[in-house]
Amino acid sequence: MKLRIAAVQLNSILGNVEENMSKALKMLEQAFPSSKPKPDLVVLPELALTGYNFKSPAHIHPFLEKAGNGKSYQFGKMISERWGCLTLLGYPEKYDKANEEIIYNSAMLIDAKGKLIHNYRKTHLYETDKIWGCKESPDGFQAFDVPFNGEKIRTTIGICMDLNPYEFTAPFEKYEFSRFASDNKCQLILIPTAWMNSNWKENWTLEQANEFHKIYQNTKLEPEINDEHNHVKDHSILIPQVSIKLAKDYRLEEVDGSTGRYWIMRLNPLYSETHDFKQVVVVCNRSGMEDKLMYGGTSTMYTFFGGPMERTPQGLSIDFNVEGSLGQGTEGVLVREVEI
Repeated sequence: MKLRIAAVQLNSILGNVEENMSKALKMLEQAFPSSKPKPDLVVLPELALTGYNFKSPAHIHPFLEKAGNGKSYQFGKMISERWGCLTLLGYPEKYDKANEEIIYNSAMLIDAKGKLIHNYRKTHLYETDKIWGCKESPDGFQAFDVPFNGEKIRTTIGICMDLNPYEFTAPFEKYEFSRFASDNKCQLILIPTAWMNSNWKENWTLEQANEFHKIYQNTKLEPEINDEHNHVKDHSILIPQVSIKLAKDYRLEEVDGSTGRYWIMRLNPLYSETHDFKQVVVVCNRSGMEDKLMYGGTSTMYTFFGGPMERTPQGLSIDFNVEGSLGQGTEGVLVREVEI
């Protein structure tokens, strides 16, 4: 079956939920005017409406929501009902257990009638998650059936660090998340992220970070609507790029190819082992900067067809397609009709 999927890439402003909602809605209206076919699925990034780089549990506390009850849920419900689609978006969850309030980095999936049908909690935590008090999911990765147009599609959700080795200490070749997706024959793999740009350095000084802040402040770009009628950068992530040493050489509209290729590497079992069904992967990242963090954008959709992996004189040949990508520093919507 065919699905029209939209990945919404935001430069979320930390703590400014209303502005982030307004930007996301305007871009969706631009991508899906009444004259165009509606999406079947809309995906937004990790902590899409709140921003990510909170400094403490107290800092994030005003933005916490219970699953199915809060501003993020209401926004996702509105999108689903307006376009008659499913919506996935990341949000900071609070869960009351006995006398304890537990914080999770979660993603909610809302159906076309506005009903919360699945709530996933991040399993592999990044250092920033721990700073604001996030706990690991007690349930781990999950596979579940999602109804699309009368058919059920086996689906899994991972959030950002889930794609990496656990704590960066597990063996690289264990590929925990993509191994789970492969073993459970997931056809649709959804990954909302707040993934760092490959040009970002953890030891940046404030002065170095400010040089990149200036690029974002001084470069005015229209939202990037990359759809079936405007195919750009479809395979750009596959082209090797030189690492940016100076902020003046950084281009918001270019993809972060190193990050896009790393995502492929971490999806290894989807192409190193043959299978008789297609697997569609949607990585929906955010862009922009928060303090000294710089995100990688480059939201990308991939299809893995299940054919054998081969070694050729030119290198490794895998049976897949990059359906399209957005720029590393842009805001916008990537729209593709994919077949599952």
